[in-house]
Amino acid sequence: MKLAPTILSVNNNHQVFKDVTKQFIDQWKHNTRIPNVLKVWRIIGLKTLLDDFSRYKLSVERNRNLPGGNSKRRWHGTVRACKLGDDESERTLCQDHACSLCSIIESSFRLAEFGKRTNYGRFGTGIYTSATSSKANDYSRERGGSPYKTMLLNDVVLGNAKKLYTDEPNLTQPPTGHDSVIGEPGHSLNYDEAIVYKNEAIRPLFLVIYQ
Repeated sequence: MKLAPTILSVNNNHQVFKDVTKQFIDQWKHNTRIPNVLKVWRIIGLKTLLDDFSRYKLSVERNRNLPGGNSKRRWHGTVRACKLGDDESERTLCQDHACSLCSIIESSFRLAEFGKRTNYGRFGTGIYTSATSSKANDYSRERGGSPYKTMLLNDVVLGNAKKLYTDEPNLTQPPTGHDSVIGEPGHSLNYDEAIVYKNEAIRPLFLVIYQ
């Protein structure tokens, strides 16, 4: 049995499934019907990547005197070019270069991939997530023929976050003295964004299948 990277099914009666589903529903802010969460998978990443994340999280916690490095669970929508997670038989990561979902589960998030899908970031070259599940849904794309959609719930180390209200597309790192950027809605944004600028500042926790 392959130990990592892989996905493990979460029973629909388990508290983890209920907690993830509740966060998905509570954070759906768009004026559209809230989709049904069909399946939740726990993501088991490579130990080396998990170690990098843990070290970074601890360093931010110590340097900023922030418990847990001020880590938060944030959503990310991306491209799936297969049917990973649709059912119990679909649990093998594909090798299609167009499948950003499997790539993220395989090797976590990589800044080198910035701009290949969206070509633009309001707050520069970073890794984008949101507390708003319906915003992440806007970036979820199915290219593998599945009738379902997918979303990632991630652990993001925000540290000392800088709130920004206007676009700063030339950023390649957070403003001095900060570890991340929070794009606040009200001006150019309708919904929040959270941006980190280091690969080790984020790791995928759960894959959510919804309809």
